[in-house]
Amino acid sequence: MSRRETISRALCALRDLRVRTSVTGLALVVLAVTPAHAQVTLRYQWKQGEAVTYKTTLKTESTVSGMPNGDITLNQTMTQRIRLMPAAIAPDGTATLQQTIEAVSVEMTTPMGKVSYDSAEKAPADRDEASAAMATVYGGMIGATISVTMAPNGAIQRIDGAQKVVDRILQDVPQERATAQIAQSLKSVLSESAIRVSLEQSFPRLPPTPVKPGDTWTAQIALGNDVVGRITGTQTLTLKTVDANVATIDVALALKQESAPPMGPSAMTVKLGDSHGAGSLTFDVAAGRIRTATMTTEMPSTMTATGPDGRPATMKNATRTSMTMEEVK
Repeated sequence: MSRRETISRALCALRDLRVRTSVTGLALVVLAVTPAHAQVTLRYQWKQGEAVTYKTTLKTESTVSGMPNGDITLNQTMTQRIRLMPAAIAPDGTATLQQTIEAVSVEMTTPMGKVSYDSAEKAPADRDEASAAMATVYGGMIGATISVTMAPNGAIQRIDGAQKVVDRILQDVPQERATAQIAQSLKSVLSESAIRVSLEQSFPRLPPTPVKPGDTWTAQIALGNDVVGRITGTQTLTLKTVDANVATIDVALALKQESAPPMGPSAMTVKLGDSHGAGSLTFDVAAGRIRTATMTTEMPSTMTATGPDGRPATMKNATRTSMTMEEVK
């Protein structure tokens, strides 16, 4: 082998060694900055005296088919601004939160027309009876405060003060408007069970152990009312990504009717169909709070009743709800 060939081979070997060394060094750097099991601990965190405010919007669209006079469509949009003030923080992070409704607006569209209420607007002098009733129910909620005890994982341990708010509103209702319908409307929004369901959907249960992207956990919620009976929901949550300390979590919801409601007028029964929902939320890991959340739910049901002629009548109801929540700075 000539001297030139020897030098050439030596240079090639040195170049290959440098390339291999560079690649190995790069791999070591990547391993150094990327943990083999990148995990995060998700916990709700509150600071005593530091309020957190959220704006929530709930849109509900219902279509009832099979009615004697044709299909009926009902739409409602309710927007609320809710302030959560931590009044006390236990050593384990469990927080006692004073929840106050600062603003609310509601718009309903029914076959009889449209009715609305907005706490930010001055009440018109010629307000019709339906609008006045709505103002009584929802306007009475402004400034109402209840106490909620929430564990760091989102478990709702206690709710206090809901019935006092309902009693206060009913006390201010003129006698001629103190109908069972108003009381039922208040119960659907401000009962302890309704508040619990709302909180459990807005603040889903967090995993008991640290998680990494791709990990999944579940949580149970209880829904239902006098119309549809007892309904249980299973939330399946999946951590998708963690970017700049913000976790993105997908949420799937499956609903099941565990028990039928009491038989209503005209021997009416209600059976819930295949009901499910899907959404996502962004969670600030360092601050320990939800930044944004969305959820869309489909709830079909079948209602069977006895008609005026004694023959059975079947109606179908398709309800779709869309919820958005965002932190207000």
